[in-house]
Amino acid sequence: MSKASARAPTPVPATIASEPELAPRMRRGFARPPDSLPPPPPRRSSSSQQRPQPAPPVPSIPSSSNKPKPRKPKAGNEILNNNFRPHVLAQDRLRLWSSPFSRDHDAEFRKHLPQDAVDKTYAALFGALAPDTQENYAAGLLRFHQFCDKFEISERARMPASHFLLAAFIAQHVGTVGGGTVKSWMSGIKAWHDLNGAPWEGEDRWVELARRTANKEGTAFRREQRGPVTIEHMIALHASLDLSKPFDAAIWALATAAFWGCRRLGELTVPSLDKFDPKYHVTRGMRRRRISPNGSSPATAIPLPWTKSTRDRGGLLTLTDRDDDLCPEKALQNHLVVNKGVPLDAPLFAFTSNGGNWSPMTKDWFMRRCTSIWKAANLLLVLGHSFRIGGSTELLLAGVPCEVVAALGGWTSLAFLLYWRKIEHIIPMNIGKAYDKAKLAEVAKAFEEFRITHNIALPTADLVL
Repeated sequence: MSKASARAPTPVPATIASEPELAPRMRRGFARPPDSLPPPPPRRSSSSQQRPQPAPPVPSIPSSSNKPKPRKPKAGNEILNNNFRPHVLAQDRLRLWSSPFSRDHDAEFRKHLPQDAVDKTYAALFGALAPDTQENYAAGLLRFHQFCDKFEISERARMPASHFLLAAFIAQHVGTVGGGTVKSWMSGIKAWHDLNGAPWEGEDRWVELARRTANKEGTAFRREQRGPVTIEHMIALHASLDLSKPFDAAIWALATAAFWGCRRLGELTVPSLDKFDPKYHVTRGMRRRRISPNGSSPATAIPLPWTKSTRDRGGLLTLTDRDDDLCPEKALQNHLVVNKGVPLDAPLFAFTSNGGNWSPMTKDWFMRRCTSIWKAANLLLVLGHSFRIGGSTELLLAGVPCEVVAALGGWTSLAFLLYWRKIEHIIPMNIGKAYDKAKLAEVAKAFEEFRITHNIALPTADLVL
């Protein structure tokens, strides 16, 4: 098979007005992981210790009866629970961990408005943060309170946290974690302050200098940069997957969509079995539209309800037809036929199993299957984000204009330029001879013209891929 990029059709970054057709509620019918998938890590049993009394009510957010219970903390994540910090799921810490300040603030709020108005206000505040974000921010709260417990910082001094306390917290972790980790932790602590109406001193010069040192001293902890998924990776997947089987059909459809659509896996998969929410995750019943602009290859456009950059404004997954085995439209249609028993209100890449059950495709299951194939084929192991990097790189090398690829992946002009300035260093470092150097030089030249056309100054700020 010849290198597919030589025949890559120009993708169609369609812009269409659409209203997601979300079905009411997802039918309960989760399947177990397929036999071909490596077993997930064993779950630890729930803590047997008595749960402390919760703090006074903050936001009243409905909870599902199927919601998992908090488990015993892993080594290093232990913390002394009390009235201010009950033993709850990580995703609930922002909402249920409190302080004397937050309780006083909540009591003052309730003096002026009825319960219904209070509940709606809190729901609106917490609705600004995606569930995944709330769970990620939980780590910052945990580390901050572990630090405060260690040095016997009073509950009242923890919120609002002074710039002395914040700088000391950062200094305690200098040289032990990466700068990105410290940044994430601080974002969590800031969100906790913001949601409770507390002043934030995290922009103080002391805090800024401490964070700068954490960045410099934490370079050894940076995650190793991984290269893109290449055409060779995609060919290996196609050759090894059995597209007549539900799980493999879903894997292939997702792989081609993430690669040629230049989308993040988080926009196409579900974090875990119990975290599917049609507000954030594309469903099988989402309206798909076939488009065929003048002179361009036909394509399928699928609305995405939520993206990392646009949030609830959503985005668009565009799958342009190809005349080879790597066609994302063919992969999608095969998946929909093989997994025809999956209901319309289920996630788009959900798959069926024995007994008529179905399960949403999680990122973990997807990457395990791909990694096992690539390892057997002796190919470079990559990360989930590598699909987005690889797809955009392949299209650029095939001569697709920068503006088109930027629109396809949902980047702004500046963001896309920053993105390429990162991956142009990752590609040669990780791939070697997989890409032609002359082609890479042509792409670099195209990006310079792109920068000049859009009047973008050379950026110095880092961008998270």
